[in-house]
Amino acid sequence: MVFLLGTKGQLIKTAGVMREAGEYVYFQTNQHPSMNRQLERLLGLRAPDLHLSRRENDLRTPLEIPPWFLRCFAELVRNRRILKGERVLVTQGDTLTTLFAALAAKLFGLKLAHIEAGLRSYSMLHPFPEEIIRRFVSKFATYLFAPGEWAVGNLRNERGQVIDTRQNTVYDVLGEIGLKRDEEKRIVAAIHRQETIYNRTRLEIAVSVVKRASKIAPVLYVLHEPSEHQLKRFGLYDDIAHDPQITLHGYYDYLTFMQVVANSLFVISDGGGLQEETYFLDVPCLLLRNRTERRVGLGITAFLSEMKEDKIRYFLENYNHFRRRGGFVRLHPSRLIAERLRSEERRLS
Repeated sequence: MVFLLGTKGQLIKTAGVMREAGEYVYFQTNQHPSMNRQLERLLGLRAPDLHLSRRENDLRTPLEIPPWFLRCFAELVRNRRILKGERVLVTQGDTLTTLFAALAAKLFGLKLAHIEAGLRSYSMLHPFPEEIIRRFVSKFATYLFAPGEWAVGNLRNERGQVIDTRQNTVYDVLGEIGLKRDEEKRIVAAIHRQETIYNRTRLEIAVSVVKRASKIAPVLYVLHEPSEHQLKRFGLYDDIAHDPQITLHGYYDYLTFMQVVANSLFVISDGGGLQEETYFLDVPCLLLRNRTERRVGLGITAFLSEMKEDKIRYFLENYNHFRRRGGFVRLHPSRLIAERLRSEERRLS
C-alpha cells in the first residue's frame, strides 16, 4: 500500500496506521516541510520513499498552490514505476494533499483509502476549502474510514465501503505520550486556518479575543509562518508582540506542544484537531469558528463561538465549566485500519 501525505496533521493521525501496517511505500508532498522531517523522527517513521515536492517552506499564500500542485503531479508521473504492483493509496483528512491523493489514485488506477472520512460542517464556506475537499474525496474513495457513528451517517449515500473506526486515530498517538502535569497555568492560542488568517475581520476578532484572554492569565500565542505573515500584512502583529502578557512562539514539535496544551488553563483555536485533542486531555477549548465538522468534545470541553461576541464572552467567563465528564477508553483505531487495509490488499492481489 502507498501512503501519500503532506501536512503535519496527516503525519500525526496516520503514524499509528503506518507503524501497524509494517510494509508500505511512503510519498510526501511536503505541504508542511518545516515540520515533517522532525515529526517523522518523533513518531518513529522512516524517511519518505519519494518527495513529490522539494519545498523548504510551508505553503504560505494561495498563489503558491498551483505550481506546488503541478510539481507534485510531474514528479509522481516521472516516478510512476514505484507504483507498479501497488493496489491501494492511503491518505487522510481534508488538506490540499488529500485532494491531490484522490486525483492521483484516479489517474493511476489505485483504490483510494480515506482516513477520517465523513466529517461535515454542512457549509461549503466554513471551513473553506476543507469542506469541499472532504465531499469531493468521498466520491472517489473505495474505503472510507469514519471516526464514529455520526461520520458514518454522513457517508450513507457514498459508493465506497464505509468502515467505522469509532475514534479518531489521533488518540493512538496521544495515548502513547507520557504527559506530565505542572502547576504553571497559562492560556494557549493557536490560530492558523486559511478562513481566519486571510480574512482581516476574522483575524481582528481572533487577536481581540487573545488580548482579552491575556487579562485572565498569560497567553502563549503559537504562530506558524503563514499566520505571522498575515498578522504583519494586516498591521496586527505589533499589537500582540508588544503586549507583556502575550508570548509569541514558533511551532513546537507535536509531543512538546501536547505537553503545553495539557498544562494550559484553556485553549483558543480555530482548528479541528485541537477540538479533539483537548477532549482527550480534558482541557477547555474556545473554537473561533462559525461551524465545526467534528462532534467530539463539542459542548463538553469545546465551545463553538460562531465568532459571536456573546458566546466568546460566555466562554471567557465560564471556561472552567468545560470539562470532560467521565473517563476515556481508547479503542486503537489505527490497528483496525491497518488490519483492514492488509486484508484488502491480499484480496486484490
